[in-house]
Amino acid sequence: MNLNAIDTDELKIIATILQDGLVEVSEVKYLPSIRSFIIMITRFMWEEKIINKENKRVKAVLVFEDVLSVFSKNIDQMNKSNTLELMTFNYFPTKTKNIEIQLLFKNDAIIKLETEIIKCKLQDQGKPWSVKIVE
Repeated sequence: MNLNAIDTDELKIIATILQDGLVEVSEVKYLPSIRSFIIMITRFMWEEKIINKENKRVKAVLVFEDVLSVFSKNIDQMNKSNTLELMTFNYFPTKTKNIEIQLLFKNDAIIKLETEIIKCKLQDQGKPWSVKIVE
């Protein structure tokens, strides 16, 4: 999968695709010199579940560009092996006419990005693998 988002509707699509994605803290990077925020995420392939009735995951890279600042809450950044489970994104205009994008994870963990514009890319990496779902 290879998607780009430049508006809120497209960002909602990426958020839906990434629901229940797993992120290791060590795989979260902010590169202020190029104003990019990058996450390697192991996403559940909802499209495989719907179309082929298969449970699969795949590694994907999520990149936000034109990021001015990044803040986190309830994330132990020293525990690099800690795994976060993504729930969704929220987005709001700021007082300075920028955009705040919130990545919401289970256990009240949040990453907030302040951006000038919505510019996001999602790209799968490598081959998917089958997983068992415990209900």
